[in-house]
Amino acid sequence: MKQKFVQNYIIIGCFLSYLLFGFVDNIKGPAIPVILADMNFDYSLGGAITFMEYTGFFLASFFAGYLADLFGRKFPLLLAICCLLFGIVGYSLSSSLPFFFFFIFFIGLGCGSLELAGGNIIASVRTADRGRYLNLLNAFFGIGAVFTPIMTGWLFNQDVSWRSVYLLSLAVVIPIGIYFLFMKLPREQTTRKKEKVSVHDMLEMVMHPQVRLLYLAIFAYVAAEIGVATWMVDFLQKSRHISVVESSMYLSVHFAGIAVGRLFGSLFVDRLGHLQSLLLFSVLSAAFIAIGSFGPASVSIVLAFTGFGYSIIFPTATAVISEIPSPHPGTKLGLFYGAGGLGGAVGPWIAGLLNDLLGLKAGIAVNLCFCLVLFVCIAAYLKSQSLRSFAESSR
Repeated sequence: MKQKFVQNYIIIGCFLSYLLFGFVDNIKGPAIPVILADMNFDYSLGGAITFMEYTGFFLASFFAGYLADLFGRKFPLLLAICCLLFGIVGYSLSSSLPFFFFFIFFIGLGCGSLELAGGNIIASVRTADRGRYLNLLNAFFGIGAVFTPIMTGWLFNQDVSWRSVYLLSLAVVIPIGIYFLFMKLPREQTTRKKEKVSVHDMLEMVMHPQVRLLYLAIFAYVAAEIGVATWMVDFLQKSRHISVVESSMYLSVHFAGIAVGRLFGSLFVDRLGHLQSLLLFSVLSAAFIAIGSFGPASVSIVLAFTGFGYSIIFPTATAVISEIPSPHPGTKLGLFYGAGGLGGAVGPWIAGLLNDLLGLKAGIAVNLCFCLVLFVCIAAYLKSQSLRSFAESSR
C-alpha cells in the first residue's frame, strides 16, 4: 500500500514536470510576433532566438541524462527549476539581442531538464506499460501548452506587455518547484553507482545502427513540431489575416490535439505496435500541414489539427528507444532527447530563414520535409526489426 502511494506520488511529480514544460515552452508562440514588433527584429532573428532556446534544450537533454546517472533522477528536476527562474526573470528584462540569446538559453536548459527527468523517471517506474504511461506523461505537456496560448493571447489583447506575461509564468514555476524539492524517490532510484560514462560509450550508443535511426527520427520530428508551434500564430495572422486572439486559439487547438491524442494513444499504442503507430501518425501530421498551409484560407484550422498528428510520436518513440538495452539508460535517453532538442533548434531557425526569403507559407511547409524524414527513418527501423526477427527465427 505504501509502495503504491510512493509510486503515485512520483508519477504526479513526473506529470507536473511535463505540465510545466508545456506551459513555459509555449509562451514563445504567441509572444514571438509581439517581441519582433516591439524590438524591431526580423524573422531570421526571431528564428535565431528560438535556435538559442533549443540549443540550451539540446545541451540540457544531454547533460541532464548524464547527471541523472551520476546523482540520481531527481537532480535534473531541481536543476530545471533553477534554470527557469534565472532565465525567465532575465529574459523578461532583456533589451538587447545578446541578452535575449543568453537568457532564453537558460529557459531552454530548464525545459530540456524537465523533459529528460520526467521521461527518465516514469520509464523506470512503469516498465510493463511504458508506452501507455509515456503517452499519458506527454499528454500533460499538451495540457500545459493548451492554456498558454489562451492566457497569453488574452493578456496581449488587454495590452499586457510580453515582459509581464513571462514574469506571470513564475506563478506556475515556483509552486511546482516546491513540489520537486520535497519529492522523494525510493533509495534504489536515487543511489546509483557513479560509473563514468566514457566518450567511447557515448559513441557506441550513437553509432548503433538502430539507435542512430531513432535519433534522426526524433530530430526530424521535433524540428517539425517546434517549427509549427513557433511560426503558426504569425503565419495565421500575416498570411491568413486572422486576429491575435483567434490565431492564439488555433495554437491552443493545436496543443489540445496533442493532449487528446496522447490520452487516446495511451489506449492503443501498445496494442497496435509502437512502430506501426509512429508510421500512421507521421502520415497524418504531413497531411494536416499540407492541407492547412496550401489549402484555401477557409481550412486554415486544419493546420491546428497537426497537434493530433504529432501527439503520440514523441512518447512512443521514447518507449522504443527505452526498450533497447544499455548500461547507461539515462545517458542513452539524454542523447535521444538531445537529438530532439537539436531538431527543435534547427527546425524553427530554418523556417525563420525561409519566412524572410520565400514567404511565410514556405516557412510552414518546410515541416513536410521533416515529416518525410521521420517516416523514412521509422520505416527503415521497422524493416531492420523484421529482418532481425526473421534471422533469429531461422536459426
